Amino acid sequence: MKHLIGVVPLVFLTVACGDEASRNRAEDPRRHVEAAGGFSFVPPEDWKIRDIPGMKFKAMIGPSAAGFAPNICIVDELFSGSLDAYVKGNLAALQKASRKFHLAQSDDFKTTAGEQGARLVTESENQGRLLRQTFYFFGKRDTKFVITCSTLAEGGDKLDSVFETSIKTFRFEKK
Repeated sequence: MKHLIGVVPLVFLTVACGDEASRNRAEDPRRHVEAAGGFSFVPPEDWKIRDIPGMKFKAMIGPSAAGFAPNICIVDELFSGSLDAYVKGNLAALQKASRKFHLAQSDDFKTTAGEQGARLVTESENQGRLLRQTFYFFGKRDTKFVITCSTLAEGGDKLDSVFETSIKTFRFEKK
């Protein structure tokens, strides 16, 4: 793997049906649908949905504290191997590229809709700040999705349940 999570080629495009998007909003008006990725989830309450330059999917931005806004960003990447191999490759890349890297947790993760995935909880230094990041990995055919939840390391575990509650609602949409 030559690149890091968050810096991936954005080459996969699918389109979700408009009727499906309408159904999602009817069941939970806060459900965010990413038609280009074929997935949806419910962002944390009161978080803002924003376009980020260079990102294919919208980001969820939480209230700023200590000069940092916690956020949820999603990327996809073509990868024909197993989800387990993808997670291991990304973990190895993170360990090599990150300063003060610490893997706090690694486990399987399952959403309410039954999507099987994996979760890594890490701490590392980024631009002089110690961050806590939870990476959720999911796969659909030859495309892997990484949902990165970032916050400051100090007190960051307080957002673990906020991130988990939101990502538990992640699901791939039917075409």
